[in-house]
Parts: sequence; C-alpha cells; structure tokens
Amino acid sequence: MSALVLRFSALGDVVLAAGVTAALGDVVFGTSAALAPVVERFEGVRAVVALTPGESPWSFAERLPAVDRVIDLQGSLRSRAVCLLVNQPTTRVTKHTARRHLRVAFKVAPPPLSVAERYAEAAGVRLGPTPWLRRSPSPPQGCIALAPGAAHATKRWPEARWVELARRVEGPVVLLGGEAEAPLLARIAEGAGRADLRQLAERGFERTLHALEGSRAIVANDSGLMHLAGALGVPVIGLFGPTTPEDGFWVWAGQGRALGVALPCRPCARFGGLRCPIGDHACMEGLGVEGVLAALGEICSAGAGSRPR
Repeated sequence: MSALVLRFSALGDVVLAAGVTAALGDVVFGTSAALAPVVERFEGVRAVVALTPGESPWSFAERLPAVDRVIDLQGSLRSRAVCLLVNQPTTRVTKHTARRHLRVAFKVAPPPLSVAERYAEAAGVRLGPTPWLRRSPSPPQGCIALAPGAAHATKRWPEARWVELARRVEGPVVLLGGEAEAPLLARIAEGAGRADLRQLAERGFERTLHALEGSRAIVANDSGLMHLAGALGVPVIGLFGPTTPEDGFWVWAGQGRALGVALPCRPCARFGGLRCPIGDHACMEGLGVEGVLAALGEICSAGAGSRPR
C-alpha cells in the first residue's frame, strides 16, 4: 500500500520522519524544496514532491502521484488542505501536544513517546534501527564533527566552549553549519588555531551529508544537524539547555549521549528563544568541556582516528 507522507519543515522534524518511511516503504514524501535533497536519501521513499516557495495547496496536490493513504505529520492548514484535495484515508499527528505546553509552564511529566515514536504510531509501524538514510559508498574519514549552531540562541553552547573543544579533540575535526553560520565557524576555527580543522558551511546538504558519513561521532546542540547525524547512524553527543531530552526529540540514546544540567527551570521553552528568561543561561553555561570530552571518549572506539586528549 503506497503512502503520502507530508512534513514540510523544519530540518529536524523532517529527519525524524525518516524512521517512518524506512519502516513503511513505497512512500511519496511531500516536503519543502529546500529539504528535498535530504528526503531523497530517506529509506523507503520512492518519490519526493517539493513544495516551492509560495505554491498553493491546489497546485502542489495536482503534482502528487496516486497513493492509497496519507500520513500528515505537519498538521498545518496547508497540509490539511492537501489532504482534502488528495481525498484518501488520512492519519494526522502533530508534534506539539497539550502535555508539551503544560510541561514548559508547569514542569509536568514528559510525554511518554518521542516525536519519532508518535510519528511511527500514527503510521502504524515500529521504528527500526538506523541508518534511516541511504548512505553513499564513500569510505569513512574518521573525523569528529562539531555542529555549534542552532535555530534559537538559547540552544547554543557558548562559543568559547566550542573553541576549547575544537582545540582539544585530536585528529581530524570538521565544523558543520548552514550558510548563515559561516562567521561562527570561522571564529571557532581561528580561536582553535588548528591548521587541520575544516569548516563546512553551505546552503544545501550535499557536502554536509558527505562529511557526516565520514564522521566517527558528532557533538551538536539540539538542532537539525544533530538529528541528521543520528538518522545516518553517526554516534551523537547532544547538548541540551532550554529543552530536555525527555521532551520528545531525543531518539538517539542507543547511539550516543544527551548531556544537560539538572535545573528546576528546565524546560523553559518548546523551541528555545532569543535569551534566557532568568538571565543566567545556566543550562548551557553549566555544561563543561571536560564532561563533553568524557562523553565523546566513551562513544569513540579506541585506536585510530580522533580521541579527546
């Protein structure tokens, strides 16, 4: 039975849907044009239909091939309109539940399922092991990837910590980020003072995917690149501040470590924000480089390649 899966944004949320496509197979995936190159790598996806900027649901629906069912993981007015136009049995799930709102406001118990598990439950499948993305046959390069960016300022580990981490990891290191993060990567590379450190900031994903495939591990803020690495099967050290792993977005426990500081104010936001609500940003300031290096050492195999020193 063929299925149309709809998830237009953002990178991390789209990547978390890869577990569904890998389990389903025979999937047509509707997503934004910017993320189509990533979705083309998803296991189980036979066709990607890219929503162009400003395109109407009617135009988008006209370009869709015939399917037997629709799984709407976006839950927006646009995706609902597409579902009506496709006119096939539809299952819908959104990532934000009432419990997530209450958790931020009143620190209630976290949701019982991660977002990826909720997606899979809606689709009637079980998540399988990673990688959920098709990997190229290029040989691994044995580097450690560092992803210091995040969409929201409060999710970012302090820049000085990234500089120290980049300086202290032995062997090949690659700094990853989007085009807008090029200045940040350049400052970290300059501060680390390493001739062997590569910077990779690009608008698309081709070189980023290649770099992740060659990585032995990644250290990343709670961000889309963290999820992209995890879906490729790369061991992940996830740095959490205003959000917590229990909020539903950490699904890589079997292949990495989620680090955070236990504070009564966490979580303080569903997404993060421009500034710490109480002004001290202790959730990220309290994460030390030594703890990150120790976690990195635990998930890196002994022998050749990069090791913390």
